[in-house]
Amino acid sequence: MYGLNETDLKFMQVKHSVQRKFLKNSFFQTQNGELKSLLDVSFHANHSSRYYAELINKINTINEIIMSDTIEYQNIFLTITLDGFFRDFLVGNFERYCPVKHFSLIPNNERFGYLRDKIYNKEMFTIKDLYNVLNFQYNRFQKSNKYMKIKKDGYKIHYVKVCEPHKKDGVPHFHIMLYIPKIFFNDIFDMYKKYFTAPQNLKKIDTKGQLQGFQWDIKSAPAYILKYMYKSFLDVKNQKKLDYLQSWYLKNRILRIVTSHSLIPAWVYRRIMPLERDWHYLTDIRKTGICEWSQLNNYFKFEDEKGRILEYENGVFRLFFKDRILKEFGKEKEKFVIRKPTKLRYKKKYIEPNVYIEDKIYSFTSGRLIEVIKVIPVNKLSHLVLFQKYNEMNNLNFDDFDINKYLVYQNELIKRKIIKGNIQRISNFNIRFRDEN
Repeated sequence: MYGLNETDLKFMQVKHSVQRKFLKNSFFQTQNGELKSLLDVSFHANHSSRYYAELINKINTINEIIMSDTIEYQNIFLTITLDGFFRDFLVGNFERYCPVKHFSLIPNNERFGYLRDKIYNKEMFTIKDLYNVLNFQYNRFQKSNKYMKIKKDGYKIHYVKVCEPHKKDGVPHFHIMLYIPKIFFNDIFDMYKKYFTAPQNLKKIDTKGQLQGFQWDIKSAPAYILKYMYKSFLDVKNQKKLDYLQSWYLKNRILRIVTSHSLIPAWVYRRIMPLERDWHYLTDIRKTGICEWSQLNNYFKFEDEKGRILEYENGVFRLFFKDRILKEFGKEKEKFVIRKPTKLRYKKKYIEPNVYIEDKIYSFTSGRLIEVIKVIPVNKLSHLVLFQKYNEMNNLNFDDFDINKYLVYQNELIKRKIIKGNIQRISNFNIRFRDEN
């Protein structure tokens, strides 16, 4: 089931149990002196109900924002599946793969994997590889001209993407609830048919023109996508053992759900929870009130139209109403100041063959000691500078004389016919030539 066997199920159950035991038995003391475990504060999808509650809050908020917007939005339910020949890749069979026809469907980069190279080397694909192929194809769809035009024109696009496996072999496919301005509906429909050409995606299902992979006759968008979400999540309160579906996500390290960026970053929402848990309220402040945040400075501040202020700064929470402090708790954390190291500079005496080194610089960059060498090849020196360097060597005492350096200058001057003589090597260099010139 889902491409897994009983051994896989047992292994993932042991791994899940070890993780949960570690979180449950790891304790820390809060700034208020309260003793908590890592499980109490975890947002892990496999161990904490907090993640699921946060996700429901976010999806409802997206839907409410769209309903209250002055722009009319269209809900579109997308299903994205792979062509049938991709299943052959799991057993190393690439006979149905046509490079000319299917080349653009497969990634070959660091972000999604060098999968064209795997085909060329006849390497078997994994479930995660097919998941990356799906993400690559969806990314191309999002980068298309007509899709990007919506954002360039100042409109917002929202989506909730759920990954689900086929029951027989575990090959992944996507269910996506997409919210776009209604005026761009036809453009998105055309782009879908262009980028997702698998027969299963383009199969017509009714007289309205809806496709198997592109449906818009939807009564309740949140309920429609939530039914796919319920399948993938573990009931952390009542279910102690994993089933094959949850093991599939864990074994292949695949994200269950991905959403578009909201108006409020997730790190702000999670940090502000002691003061406010309603994501929609915070989003409404983002649109009608005053808000600011900085993850670098560990700070945020929200002020609604009525004068209610939520503030966090470096470990301290504050709740204001106009000028009055209603609540304050937490402990200020120590601030760390990053100092820039000074540069070190000194001259280097050693001269490599055929290269004149002016100086050598050591500098600190990104916390590392970087060696920077300023080099001037001898053949790039002007006649005057080269002759001056050569004369300076002639005037040096014997103890300070560098034969390698002198020979490099002398040979270059002979090549340029500035002085007479034969080009010599260091092994048979005649020191008396110095006195003769």
